Amino acid sequence: MMRVARPTTISNKTLNRLILACGLALLIAIPVMVFIYWNDRHVDPGASLAGRTVAAAEAAVEADPNDIQARDHLAAAYVSAKRYQDGIDQFTEALKLDATDRPALLGRGIAYVDLENLDLARADLQAFVDGNSAGEFAKSDPQLEQAYYWLGYIQLQQGEPGNAADTLQKALAIDAGDADALYSLGVALDQTGKPDMAVSALKLAVAFVPAGWRDPYQELATAYTALGQSDGVAWANAMVAYCDGNLDEAEAGLTSLTAGSMKTDALLGLAQVAAQRGDNASATDYYQQVLAIDPSNTSASIGLSMLGAGASAAPSSVASPNTGGSN
Repeated sequence: MMRVARPTTISNKTLNRLILACGLALLIAIPVMVFIYWNDRHVDPGASLAGRTVAAAEAAVEADPNDIQARDHLAAAYVSAKRYQDGIDQFTEALKLDATDRPALLGRGIAYVDLENLDLARADLQAFVDGNSAGEFAKSDPQLEQAYYWLGYIQLQQGEPGNAADTLQKALAIDAGDADALYSLGVALDQTGKPDMAVSALKLAVAFVPAGWRDPYQELATAYTALGQSDGVAWANAMVAYCDGNLDEAEAGLTSLTAGSMKTDALLGLAQVAAQRGDNASATDYYQQVLAIDPSNTSASIGLSMLGAGASAAPSSVASPNTGGSN
């Protein structure tokens, strides 16, 4: 499954996107598990489960070929089983019954992206947006948010970063915590010569998904290079090394930044490196240093919580509230 500038790994946050992106589950009441696996490469529902799901959905369509929901169920089951063209065919049958069927428009559009047929995907997603962007609940419509995200993704892939930025901002107006959309927006802003704004979007993306997702850090290196901020470039490259599993390289790069303008970011990175090594005591200490600088730092508080330390522990004396900060 292609993602905007997602050339390497897909992080665990993909699961959250799939639950929303395949909001067909909300619209047609199919089991959420069917769509959770749509595009995720980390989780496999298993051949037996996929086979049973497909068989049940096929039987429902055979019983009533004009049941739009049954067609959508079957399309979802096919796509879950990575039978993308079969899924597209079933969504197409549903659209013959109702040309405005939301699950089919959104589902077929995303399935076309899976097959890298971006022109057809764009047509479906644009039709979904055109038919749903002015509704009473448009400002809180998760499926509309997904349509905007994928439409922006396609625009970026097709060399339209300005249009992509506008579309992705519409997605974020519905869901400001969509890390994928924030990342893609950062890429679009970089490509339109706005590296300062790109940094803001990309750092929000990594705040939501701080570990294991290298692409935003790689793009941050590009943005900081355009801004002429060498410490930012060094931090981003060190975080790329961390995401790649090169922990010694990451630690060395981050340690060199703990006295400069990227101090807070470097300490957060060092906490992640330590946690990855299983050194929870050092990770706790780094998070506490961050909180000594910025008591409201959410990333540090969440990091401590995940370590089971609790943010109320006494901060390390190494840090001072008057030293350094995060860009």
